[in-house]
Amino acid sequence: MKKTLILIFVGGAGFLLCGCLASERDMSTLKLQLQALNTTITQMQANQAELAGKMDELNQNLSVSNENLSQLDAQISKLSVKLDDLSATVAHPSAEDKNASANAVKPSDLFAESKEHLDKGAFEPAAMGFKLYIDKYPESENIEQAYMYLGDAYSAAGQARPAAVAYATILKKFPTSKATPAVRLKYARSIIPLGLKDEAKNYFNSIIKEYPSSAEAKAAKTELANLK
Repeated sequence: MKKTLILIFVGGAGFLLCGCLASERDMSTLKLQLQALNTTITQMQANQAELAGKMDELNQNLSVSNENLSQLDAQISKLSVKLDDLSATVAHPSAEDKNASANAVKPSDLFAESKEHLDKGAFEPAAMGFKLYIDKYPESENIEQAYMYLGDAYSAAGQARPAAVAYATILKKFPTSKATPAVRLKYARSIIPLGLKDEAKNYFNSIIKEYPSSAEAKAAKTELANLK
């Protein structure tokens, strides 16, 4: 009987000991899992904070972009209004508009501003300015030069036909001009893209024949060589 009790006691103690050991292992495992979970939560919170910061930065950038677009739209609207006003004034000028324009813009100022556009490479505004100058002041002392610059602006902008018209106008209106060799050279060059190579050759040859010692004659020879 005593042996039986002893065996039962020993067996029970062993069972309790195994139970304690198992519980300790479970607790250790649970602690490790909790630590891993805490680490994951901390990382998620850090990522969320970083994401929130990026969202704030993106919202700020979008606000700046929208503000810039609004300013650009306003500038374009103002420019459109000015262009509309200018077009209306040019198309249907009243007596008051004519007097105001004459007093507001001097021929020399318009010419100088157009030349400044040409020098800066703003060829379209330059062409518009010189064309306006020619239309408003056809008898001015700089009219021949205005036609020349008008042709240069069109030519630089790749508009061969209006450039050729401008140069041809000089040759017609100012047949005895000192600039004739240069104008012929520019005119000949401008009509080549229009498919008028034979006419261009005639003008190059005329420069060589009539102005043999000029720089334009040397340039004309080069142009002729390139056309062959």
